[in-house]
Amino acid sequence: MTGLLYILAAFVIFIAVATFMFHWRLRKHHGLPREEFIRSFADTKIPKEIPTAVYDFYKKGMLFKEFGVSPDDSYEHVLQEGEEDIDDDARFLMKKLGLKPPSEDVRAQWAEQILASRRKPLDPVPLDSSRWMQPIQTVRDMVLWLNWIREHQEENAHV
Repeated sequence: MTGLLYILAAFVIFIAVATFMFHWRLRKHHGLPREEFIRSFADTKIPKEIPTAVYDFYKKGMLFKEFGVSPDDSYEHVLQEGEEDIDDDARFLMKKLGLKPPSEDVRAQWAEQILASRRKPLDPVPLDSSRWMQPIQTVRDMVLWLNWIREHQEENAHV
């Protein structure tokens, strides 16, 4: 029984150290100050509340105050989040912003639009297209996605 407790304690310590190391690495990533992040969407018709909520969500989740969020931060490389984590983040942010989950049609329209915008007409489909096919790859994509949902709330009324 004590051997099991040692293994469990070692596992908990390992998780704590790994979490701390992740946050320690990210403290060097300064990104943008909050107001500059929000201003980076000023030339769009996106309401200020959306980039504000996204920035605050990711900033609040970090241990070190030095960390700043940038619109072009990659979920895969900077935040080290996978597809399920991104989906969870989107659900939380939709709820925070009072948005209803989108219908499958709205999801498909947005995915088609964002993926088409990433590909130039003469570009071949990448060999590892699974990552290329993910509609939300950056924090900017999350802001655009949440705004798309906001714009299509009428279409979601039947959901």
